[in-house]
Amino acid sequence: MKLEPSLRHPQSAFWRRLALAGVRHGPSWFVRHSPPLIGAAFALALPEERRRVRDALRQVHGVRAAHVEGRDVIRTFSDYAACLAEGLGAEREEARRARVEVVGGSHLTSVLGAGRGAVLVTAHVGPWDAAARVLSADLGARVVLVMTAEPDAEARALHDQVRRRAGIRVLSVGATPLDALPLLRHLRHGGVAAFQLDRPSPSARSLPTQLFGRPFAVPEGPFRIAGLAQVPVVPLFAARRGYFSYSIELGEPLECSARASEAELEAVAQRAVVRMERFIAAHPTQWFHFGQG
Repeated sequence: MKLEPSLRHPQSAFWRRLALAGVRHGPSWFVRHSPPLIGAAFALALPEERRRVRDALRQVHGVRAAHVEGRDVIRTFSDYAACLAEGLGAEREEARRARVEVVGGSHLTSVLGAGRGAVLVTAHVGPWDAAARVLSADLGARVVLVMTAEPDAEARALHDQVRRRAGIRVLSVGATPLDALPLLRHLRHGGVAAFQLDRPSPSARSLPTQLFGRPFAVPEGPFRIAGLAQVPVVPLFAARRGYFSYSIELGEPLECSARASEAELEAVAQRAVVRMERFIAAHPTQWFHFGQG
């Protein structure tokens, strides 16, 4: 099966528009049962992305029997499709009645209760769009998702519209140094900003850490801006447990000083990556690390 270049990735505008139409207007049985089949079809059609997922799984498990690796690769694509569908389905009745278990919520509520903002660090894992909605609706946090621009601008615009209707702002950064100024104000006024650690921009500064015993670069920006704003870094990871059913784990707040050295930032980043590693080890097929080589 060979796809046209514009259709080759499950995050393209064509497929995201199709998914959005399905989750907006489709019956519950379709939204519940079609994503695993669609994800499996993409796994079979995209050999390069399939290889990247296999390599990510090998970071967790090492090399295993081919049939076991193949099963988990397909399951990763299927889990991604389910999380994407439910993220786009924020306006469905099932989303409003989603079952959510929050572990460690006091780590964030104590920070917000003291009038401080927070930098959340997460990864391309599980239903992180749903986690942002929970923070906004249930914890009263003013959440901004900080993202580098997706290659497909139309796909990004479609998804950002859904996020805005759910009360989540999206801030694209990386074009100029001035991009960080509104984010700094947001944090200093008690807001929350969420960053992903596992896909740093090639043009941005990074920090060296270790993930599963291997070198792993994470963006410096989240830790640097937390120090400048004098707000803590709070690790947060979300897992999908079933149809509109999630668990959200928050770690202890990590502090960066305003004039943190590179060594201090690296130490805080490593502590956050340890939390990420623990989460990925528990949910390896919900680490959607197929966006880069």
